[in-house]
Amino acid sequence: MPAASNAKRRVNSTQRGAMFGMDARVALIVMAILAGIGGWQAMSRIESSKVDEAERNSLIISTALGKYYETVGINRLPDNLEDLFRANILTDPSLRKDPWGNPWEYFHASAPVRVEDTPVTVQFAAVFSRGKNTVDDSAGFGGLEEFGAWELKKDDIGTKYTSRESEVKRVKEYQSRASLIIDKLESAESANFLEAQGTCNAEGAPGWCTDMEGKSFTAFNFYPKTDSDDTSGVVYYTDKVLNKRVYSSGNIDDMQQFMIDLGLPASYAQDPWGRVLMLHTNITNRTDPPFSASFCYSAGENCLSRREESGG
Repeated sequence: MPAASNAKRRVNSTQRGAMFGMDARVALIVMAILAGIGGWQAMSRIESSKVDEAERNSLIISTALGKYYETVGINRLPDNLEDLFRANILTDPSLRKDPWGNPWEYFHASAPVRVEDTPVTVQFAAVFSRGKNTVDDSAGFGGLEEFGAWELKKDDIGTKYTSRESEVKRVKEYQSRASLIIDKLESAESANFLEAQGTCNAEGAPGWCTDMEGKSFTAFNFYPKTDSDDTSGVVYYTDKVLNKRVYSSGNIDDMQQFMIDLGLPASYAQDPWGRVLMLHTNITNRTDPPFSASFCYSAGENCLSRREESGG
């Protein structure tokens, strides 16, 4: 009986050992599976965070492009993204590459459009990461229509930029400045005429009221004079009577002073595109009233001559 009992105990012990060995293997397998799932989840979280980072950084770069356009390039985007760092618009060196350590893809182009019937040039660009697969799946674009239809493909991550909104703001600012300059010019002319009229209608009127180069004050040009008018026989009240300066049209310093003399900010000597004011106060080249003034903004060429040729 004791021998049988011992044998039974040995069988039970062997079974428990076998069961323990099987339980351990199952546990190890389960642990391995769970470890694999955990590792996959960790990798998934890392990739997800990189995607989020790429999205955020592409927006940061796009915003920097807008700032560069408005403050540095004025009418153009940078040739490459490194220009954003040279201009100190971007300062974080980690933005030079995407989260996978690759350079950003950057495409840009321009196209002439009309904003509120004003011809402007709109810049457009795309900044994107090639993503985990490091393949440029989206490629670039050519004209404005291609840009409108362009979109990111596969795992590419990024954003588009256009200067159209900036151009709309500039056009509105230009229109506002132009309106104020016109108002100030007309006010200055009117004030000068009324001053001359009051002086010449008063007792003891000065001689220039009737004999300034054979003309009476009513035939004077009361606009401020610029060197754009070389018509002989014109008497400018501001120049010859008030002894005020003759402004050099298109000269930034003179045009800034001209704006100040009109009671406007000196910055109005340039338009929102950085072009310099040119003023002609006898655009029709008359020697007697009515005189007409005209102004435009120039990037170096004589924009007034174009108006004369077109009759504008």
